[in-house]
Amino acid sequence: MRTIHVLRAGRNYFIDGIFWGDDEEGVMTYLRDKGIPPDEITKALAGVAQVGRYLIQQEEVTQPVL
Repeated sequence: MRTIHVLRAGRNYFIDGIFWGDDEEGVMTYLRDKGIPPDEITKALAGVAQVGRYLIQQEEVTQPVL
């Protein structure tokens, strides 16, 4: 299982301890690139706006070895 911690302090975002500044669009792009579904990204940003943090847990999809 993959766990991603999304935090916000003031205007600044952090994902797994990595500083993202106040770039919400960049956070959304990063999460999309990690394979997080759009509805989960929306929930994460709402959770961060309400309580300052959100935890995304997702089953990892393994690629078959060819």
